[in-house]
Amino acid sequence: MDRRGENLIRPLMLAIGLHIILLLTFFIAVSPEARTITPPPVVVIQATELTFAPSAAAEARAKQKRAEEKKRAEEKKRAEEKKQAEEKKQAEEKKRAEEKKRAEEKKRAEEKKRAEEKKKALEEAFKRAEAEARALEDLEKQKEEAELALLNALATEKAAANVIDAMTTKITRAWRKPPGYKGGVEVLLRMSLASNGELVDVTVVGGSGNVSFNRSAVNAVKRAAPFDEVKQFDAATFEEKFRSITVKFRPER
Repeated sequence: MDRRGENLIRPLMLAIGLHIILLLTFFIAVSPEARTITPPPVVVIQATELTFAPSAAAEARAKQKRAEEKKRAEEKKRAEEKKQAEEKKQAEEKKRAEEKKRAEEKKRAEEKKRAEEKKKALEEAFKRAEAEARALEDLEKQKEEAELALLNALATEKAAANVIDAMTTKITRAWRKPPGYKGGVEVLLRMSLASNGELVDVTVVGGSGNVSFNRSAVNAVKRAAPFDEVKQFDAATFEEKFRSITVKFRPER
């Protein structure tokens, strides 16, 4: 039994003793003999608290209890410290994980940005190369077209010159020598032609001074017409070269 139990028993025992004394006094007072007997003087009993020294077993139990409570308190303290340490460790690990995650996200973002910049640079370089290639191709094409145009122009000029020579030869063959012709003269004739080679008009623009020779040259042109040779040219070349053409006529070439 512990000390608290002992402290409760002592007052209880004292109260039981007082009740027993009071009951005895009551029975004596009501008995027949008590009516002739002088009542004894009242004895006043002062209740005194009895103090019992704790036993060795109780002290051992109290000491063990205190030791257990201390042990539990220390274990609780260690558990709380351990819990706090674990929470701190987890918080630090979480912080490191978040920092690592942010660092990785930043690294991936930078790598993505560099990749996009590299891709953009490659696309721009490719576009520039394509533009340069197209420009070079256009330049080559323009050069080819210019060369072709020059060749066509030369060919047209040569063809026109050949046609003019053929027309002059045809006029010469159709010419009839006028009476009294002594030779050594020439005349410039301007002819107007239709696209089918028909003669529209012919006039003397540079006379020889010999009226009969000039007239014979005009008649030769009329006899030589039409000039089918001009049909080989397109409309633009015909308009430029043969719509109105001036030829030098000299029979003795």
